[in-house]
Amino acid sequence: MTPRHQHAPEDPSGHAFILAGREAIHGYHLAMFARAEHAYQVVVKYDLPREIAETYLKDRARHPDSWHAVRNTQGMLLPPIGYGSVTEYPARLDRVTQTGNGENRVWEPISEGFTARIQRVLHFRRLSDEDFPEDLTYLIYGQGDEAHICHRLVRRPHFEQICTLRQVPDGVTQDDLANAVELTIHAVPDNGHDGRPWTTRPLPNRSYDALLRRGPSGPVPIRLDLDEERWWNITTLNA
Repeated sequence: MTPRHQHAPEDPSGHAFILAGREAIHGYHLAMFARAEHAYQVVVKYDLPREIAETYLKDRARHPDSWHAVRNTQGMLLPPIGYGSVTEYPARLDRVTQTGNGENRVWEPISEGFTARIQRVLHFRRLSDEDFPEDLTYLIYGQGDEAHICHRLVRRPHFEQICTLRQVPDGVTQDDLANAVELTIHAVPDNGHDGRPWTTRPLPNRSYDALLRRGPSGPVPIRLDLDEERWWNITTLNA
């Protein structure tokens, strides 16, 4: 067993980034705790070629029950992206269709190869086997009038979830969105999954009170109004 905080060797690999947003398109890296090259939580803002962005938006409208992902077509490592030394790479656009709780997925390429350009890295963190937080914790990101939240990953067993909000909550600034600031939902414990079945979604309601944790100025009370779930995964993440 690899000792805690000692990093296993990483091999160049394929990485999928689930897309969210229409005006500004962001990508969320699909992590895997057990594989060193995938043990990262990463959120980026893409600058996709116009034709690829149009393909994504049109296909999303035609397939509202599927998701879309940018996948590299040549093996790569994530740290150069996180640290800014790699800002573009060869990629393709996939449609991703899940069944059940994500245990079955169909990946369908829907574009020719293109260059995926990263305009900004909003969050980059190697997963380091932290203790589970007491309260459900998310990162909030987006731009303009679009905001999304993704569950902050800690260690196995945990879950990936991306939700788009109906609007940017009052009290959340554009800087907050651009830096993927953390927020906590005190009405819902985390602690792994707090003893609930792993097939249970943790946010069954449409609205939640939360605290935005911007920094030393103290937490800011906000209200989250959920619109749609953009991703859910408990399987490959924990494999």
